[in-house]
Amino acid sequence: MENDMNPEVIGALLMVLNQEEEEEEQVRRTIAEIAVAELVEMEDGIGLADQQALWVPVRVFINDYHTLGDPCFKLHFRMSRGLFESLTGTLHNHLVRTGKLRRERTPLQDVVLMVLWLIATPDTFRSVALRFGVNPGTLYYFYSYIIEALRELAAEYIQWPGPEERAHIKAAFARATGFPGVIGCIDCTHVTITAPLQDPGQHINRHHQYSINVQAVVDHTLTVRQLHVGEVGSMNDNRVFRRSPLYEDLLRDQPEIISPDEHLVGDGAYTLTNFMMIPFPNNGHLTEEQLNYNRRLSQCRVRVENSFGHAKGRWRRLKFLHARNRDIVVDHITASFVLHNFLVREGEPMLEENELARPININEVPPEVEEQVVDDPDVPEDQERRQEAAEARGAEKQWFIMNLLNDND
Repeated sequence: MENDMNPEVIGALLMVLNQEEEEEEQVRRTIAEIAVAELVEMEDGIGLADQQALWVPVRVFINDYHTLGDPCFKLHFRMSRGLFESLTGTLHNHLVRTGKLRRERTPLQDVVLMVLWLIATPDTFRSVALRFGVNPGTLYYFYSYIIEALRELAAEYIQWPGPEERAHIKAAFARATGFPGVIGCIDCTHVTITAPLQDPGQHINRHHQYSINVQAVVDHTLTVRQLHVGEVGSMNDNRVFRRSPLYEDLLRDQPEIISPDEHLVGDGAYTLTNFMMIPFPNNGHLTEEQLNYNRRLSQCRVRVENSFGHAKGRWRRLKFLHARNRDIVVDHITASFVLHNFLVREGEPMLEENELARPININEVPPEVEEQVVDDPDVPEDQERRQEAAEARGAEKQWFIMNLLNDND
């Protein structure tokens, strides 16, 4: 059917739509200006009035960054130019598909350069804005919508392994360490933040810092297979796990998630179940068989620490976030781990299998920390029953694996 709408009417509608887009963008830019003013004051101690009075734009030839040779480009932006172009294309497709990119006033490649530099360094917004010849409000505007887009891509880049992938992961861990059934290593890491405006006391961790607790499950390649972001820093790792969607899936023994011979490996902060193997508590009286079990489990488990080390070493803003907006914090952390997985998927290995088989030194394993376990209130009775049954099966499984390892030595 032909469209018989008057061309003048179509033109008028397009003008209205363009005007609405302009107004929407202006609102977002105004919000960015307000948000970055607070950030600059936190980072540099410069008040809003001084920021506006003292800022003078500097002309920068941003194309000079694009023409850097690969080694130098990777040094600054944490990936090769080829991978950078692939990332920019992925972001472009996503932003167009979601209707968030209608017109490119600033080339998207330039925007991604700025945001990667910001995520990869502890530099202040003020210094990064100066480096790229934009004002801090514009930089924050770019930053907020790029990390949001990366967070939205998390479902594509952070995926739980299917049956075939789990078989491959189990085989790799078994070849390297002898420990059977491992489909992932789990742990939490803290991302230090500025004191939040709401419930700041709940965010204080055992190191007396404000932080967000981040849970990850990692495979033998250091790929993050599950990420749970947003719990307060005062919450212990076991409680974070029990509040994550993954816990309920594992507790229900869903075959698409886990098989009876499969399990995660974690440290002593977690509860022993049939889907979570942990070390025997070292009371100074462990048998040689128990010590052997603990060594092999730790050789698997330390890989989650390796993954956190790679992510925080490459995307260094994870070491401290000047941010009070919880949504921005969650987006930033998730975006950083999406970038981590993007690099692994695109062929940049974080850990070779021969390295996986290397015996670990005691210094590579963080010391066990005794944490007070606080049960969640109002836990459904049926969940408690399933947890108790899982713990009983876990104790049997732990001894079975210990004896199996002893028999195979």
